[in-house]
Amino acid sequence: MSSAHNQALAQALTLHQAGRLAEAEAAYRSALEQPATPRAEALKNYGFLLHRLHRFREAVTILSEAVKLNPQDADALLALGHCAREANDHRTAMTALRAAAKVAPQRQDIAEALSAYLSRLIPAWHFPMLADTARNQAYERAIISAASNAERVLDIGTGSGLLSLFAARAGARSVTACEAHPMIAETAAEIVARNNLADRIRVIAKRSTELDAARDLGGLADLVVSEVLDAGLLGEGVLATLRDALKRLAKPGARVIPAYADVHVQALEIPQQRSVNPLRTIAGFDLSAFDRFRNRSGHSTLRLEQVAHTALSAPATLTRVDFRDPPDWSQPDVQRVSLPITQSGSLQAFALWFTLWVDETTPVSTGPADLSNGLPCMDHWGQAILWQADDRAVVAGDTIAADFTCADTFFDLKSFTP
Repeated sequence: MSSAHNQALAQALTLHQAGRLAEAEAAYRSALEQPATPRAEALKNYGFLLHRLHRFREAVTILSEAVKLNPQDADALLALGHCAREANDHRTAMTALRAAAKVAPQRQDIAEALSAYLSRLIPAWHFPMLADTARNQAYERAIISAASNAERVLDIGTGSGLLSLFAARAGARSVTACEAHPMIAETAAEIVARNNLADRIRVIAKRSTELDAARDLGGLADLVVSEVLDAGLLGEGVLATLRDALKRLAKPGARVIPAYADVHVQALEIPQQRSVNPLRTIAGFDLSAFDRFRNRSGHSTLRLEQVAHTALSAPATLTRVDFRDPPDWSQPDVQRVSLPITQSGSLQAFALWFTLWVDETTPVSTGPADLSNGLPCMDHWGQAILWQADDRAVVAGDTIAADFTCADTFFDLKSFTP
């Protein structure tokens, strides 16, 4: 390489370091036009400049070329990961950050960047769910009872693979665990191998609706386990998922875990949270325009034990959802519940929670501890809150009749009459 070409790149670097970014960009372009310029180095530093200018998509193109020329350059790989993340190019970001960690396993900054990115991609609720002792014990108890003689088990939405591990440890001969998120599926397979159960558990990176019973399971399942639930019970699509699985992937009469859920509702006054549901006035200022960013099509989630509120009624059971014979609410149904008012106040919301019967003898609750009739409480969900558009005064001694819409993926209040 000639000294002139060295000087061209050195000049670009000097301008870059001095903060003369427009001039530095022109100098990098000029240097790259010269055939003898060290191209990988020039591209890397040009990519650093584009990152600094927040031109992330252009930076991804430039840095991708740099790492093709020098795939061992940890700095270029790290920068490519950062820029691809900002450009929402998740595949490139993860590939680059993993490659950087492999090239430079001792680099703490790379390890932290990879960890931060993984935590951004994977929903944080996985961790409190796995820490939920009541949930884990209930599922393990039910799976031990059902899986000991199971020939084939289907685990839908396996996540970490814990339910599949329970089934294999209980004696199931073959377990197929499906997981739609490729990275989670890859990790679940690693967990299975680390626990020496890869001979009985197969992890497939597909949705259950994409599985073929013969090809993927080796035949129809005699036990189906899942936990595709949310605080409102139905928001993860459990009904359509199980209708499909029981029709195509399971033997007639196959065991299903969980078996069913009883859904409970209660009328509430929640004055502090009311100010942002919907968002109106805060500290004397009209912030209602910001309400467009609130999710108004579903429930919010609160832990009532941690929020000041007044119960205006006792809890009442809205419905039972049987996962062994899932209802078809693709065309929504309407169900009525009567709620005797026990406390006068301003009805602002309805709380919804459920008793989950993991099997016919193993109930656990997502409700507040004082309203769960002594059942073990799963503490990672909280309660679903269905906010009303306007406050309604209610009087102790009255009874309201509330009509709730029951759809495949949600419950919602349709109307109520005092």
